Amino acid sequence: MDDSGDSRHGTTLTALIVEDAHWTSVLDAWLSGRREIHRAFGVPKLRELHANELYKGRGRYCESSADNRRFGAAQRAATGRIMLSHLSKRSAFTVLTVGSTDRSPATLYARFVARLEDWAEARDTRVLVFYDGQQGTDEAPELDPAQRRNIWERAVRSAAPYRAAHRALELRSRRILEDPMMQDSRYSQLIQAADLLAYGAYHRHRQRHPEIWTAPHATSAAAVRAYLQARAHWPDDTDDGVYWLD
Repeated sequence: MDDSGDSRHGTTLTALIVEDAHWTSVLDAWLSGRREIHRAFGVPKLRELHANELYKGRGRYCESSADNRRFGAAQRAATGRIMLSHLSKRSAFTVLTVGSTDRSPATLYARFVARLEDWAEARDTRVLVFYDGQQGTDEAPELDPAQRRNIWERAVRSAAPYRAAHRALELRSRRILEDPMMQDSRYSQLIQAADLLAYGAYHRHRQRHPEIWTAPHATSAAAVRAYLQARAHWPDDTDDGVYWLD
């Protein structure tokens, strides 16, 4: 799961829902896209794909300086389309987005948990949640133990509102298992997929509903075109994949 939106007008939260039996094929499809953008543009498989940076022309993505100079707006837009096209054509998953004018991601998260509970109950299944967020680290040898402990403690505190949403569920009937697992997008390919989908869902909804998203920022046509690659994976009763809760 990942969030997107406009801090002054609202928030969207998007889940890439993968059944356990399809997890391997979904990841394999995503990695096939990573191989294509490496061949086409020189973007390494382990370089984080972050939608806000990608579509706004920020960050260094390519292995060589020459490739990076050529990695302009057209190539960045193609990267998003390629990735979500590979993901969508070769694998089984659901893309589910909720949105609200409530600007607090934690508040919207609690409302989304209720939606996920309904989704899981209708299918007689269970859900584990991986959410893009701050994570402790043991991978920085230059940090001393006190610094590492401080990073872990901050990560635990920042996840508190999301844990509370899970723990408020009725234990005997709940469908969402365990606390949310906060996962740094730098280390998770499928969290990066959720990020591209979340950014695209927000921009598609904003494109269709200018009466809600009245901020002066331009809609990202490139993010919308990439998001449309996943249209076959939106629930039928949504507004282009989005449940608007207000």
